[in-house]
Amino acid sequence: MIKAGVDLRGISPQIAVAYTVACAIYMERAGIHCWITSASDGKHGPNSLHYKGQALDLRTSSLSGALAIAVHASLKAALGEQFDVVLESDHIHLEFDPKDKPKDEV
Repeated sequence: MIKAGVDLRGISPQIAVAYTVACAIYMERAGIHCWITSASDGKHGPNSLHYKGQALDLRTSSLSGALAIAVHASLKAALGEQFDVVLESDHIHLEFDPKDKPKDEV
């Protein structure tokens, strides 16, 4: 699900895959749809990966504190080390931010 006004232009394939994973986790863990609340739109820090199509914010207002923590942990485990998954006070921020070079560049 996508909140009205969210701009998905320029979203990377990796973020699209991450959103698919997030949808499955939200449904499995909480029985609710996963909503994108921000992508390349909105106000973020000057070096934010949102502006490069490498980050999404996901709604947590329908999750209790414990359930938000559980969904966050499941997302971190499922997406692995190439993604940063941060539980903020009012959303889950996820971004594709690999710290190592692809194997074909090593």
